Amino acid sequence: MDKRTFRAICGTILAAAMLSSCGSTGSSTSQPADGGAAPAPAAETPAADAGNAEPAAASDAQGTSASGFKRIADIDTAALKGTSITLYTHGGNRVLGEEKKDADGNTYRDESYAYLKHLAEKFESEYGVHVDLQVNSTEDDIRPLLQTNDPGIDIYTSPNWSIEEWQQYAIPYCTIDEAKALYGDYATTMYNDGTNIYALMPAKTYNNAVVYNEETIKKVGYDSIPTTKEEFENLCQALRDAGIDPIAMHRVENWPLSTIQDFANYVAGSNDAYPSMLKSDAPFSSDHPMGKTIRMYTEWKSRGFFEADTYTDFGVAMDVVGNGKAGMMLFGAWVVPQIQGRCPEGTDPSVIKFAPAPDFGAGQYVMAAAADSYAISKGCDNVDAARLFIEYISESPQYLADSGYIAMKEGVTPVVPDLYKLIDDAVAAGTCKVLYSYATDQNSINNENVLSEANLLADVKYAGNLFDSLDVTKDPDWSAYDAQVEKQNKAYVEAREDLGVSWQ
Repeated sequence: MDKRTFRAICGTILAAAMLSSCGSTGSSTSQPADGGAAPAPAAETPAADAGNAEPAAASDAQGTSASGFKRIADIDTAALKGTSITLYTHGGNRVLGEEKKDADGNTYRDESYAYLKHLAEKFESEYGVHVDLQVNSTEDDIRPLLQTNDPGIDIYTSPNWSIEEWQQYAIPYCTIDEAKALYGDYATTMYNDGTNIYALMPAKTYNNAVVYNEETIKKVGYDSIPTTKEEFENLCQALRDAGIDPIAMHRVENWPLSTIQDFANYVAGSNDAYPSMLKSDAPFSSDHPMGKTIRMYTEWKSRGFFEADTYTDFGVAMDVVGNGKAGMMLFGAWVVPQIQGRCPEGTDPSVIKFAPAPDFGAGQYVMAAAADSYAISKGCDNVDAARLFIEYISESPQYLADSGYIAMKEGVTPVVPDLYKLIDDAVAAGTCKVLYSYATDQNSINNENVLSEANLLADVKYAGNLFDSLDVTKDPDWSAYDAQVEKQNKAYVEAREDLGVSWQ
């Protein structure tokens, strides 16, 4: 049985769902420790020495580093001709095309949006290496392959792993210093353990903010997203009063609640809200930015600001913003081109816009991070071909722009998508500050270890257990929520003491 046949069988066994992307940035689970502001992603990469960086350290005469990192020039591309690799991605829209509906309401895939498929075809024509693209819905779909070092998976993109899982399933792509030479300080926001990077993220982006339908909010008297919390909530109420879902979250899955991490940074006015839980004996109480933000989201739920009905999948959640049945989403730049691609025929896609979150009391901020992760599995038996394709992606600025990102590799001229204009203008005017995502350090690692020990990390339970404790079918009763806060605070402190860790 040849390798392509073997991989096709593995793909069939997994029955991977053809689901749209859920965004791949390094912001939420690996967030710079100083809490300072950084230049906007559309501007130069915010490393003071990035433009003058020396070539990656620890390279031998053939250009191969101790970590195994290679650039395209270091790879014997002729020897790879006729070989193949398999890439599993959660970004089904970039493989299958964007989901759309025809005039009769029938769903079809517009393959002009299958950007990864087109790039893989171009790559094969240039290098003779076939890329077999497989679509998976969640990490659980590919976990069995990764746990057994199965050669049926070479590259994967799913971003929602703990540091321990990255170490377990992926080979180091490069060291942080090697990545800094090419990507500046954004390298520190790629998935790493403090030394090695496990998934290259060749683009930069703005993280979770407000993605909205301009035509929809105009129906209730607003031309733009308000800049204060009070006015933002007034907009949400106006949408609800008009029978429009203010915010499409897609709570059926757990990962959408992880956006709370970035919004907690906006509440705090710093980039360390999530790891700083380690400092507190009551991180889920309203005195801490994380607890305050989770309660804010839950209050929005009690006021009907999230969807009234359950969305069957994330594609439906994007559809309702595109067709105006919902006003907005609180996600990153990655979702904008997907919603634009789902707008009804005859609708100008540019009505889908991307704005900063409002000022929650500490100022107006937006998070910046590396984006679009690609990891090489430990079972990969064609590592040079896998590296070649990932490096090829890093030097494909139009592909990254079509995906909603900005190429940032040294020497690559970026293409900046129009969707960044509103936030870039706010940053240039000084009304919005950019926070650079918190770099992985021992504090961020310890915080996740404590959450895991307390059984609160998996499935974003630290937020979901609280958010779900409020029963909106009855008059608001916060007693269950308050009891859950105390329960989680106690579990967190006990786990921290059991592990013997503290803020360093």
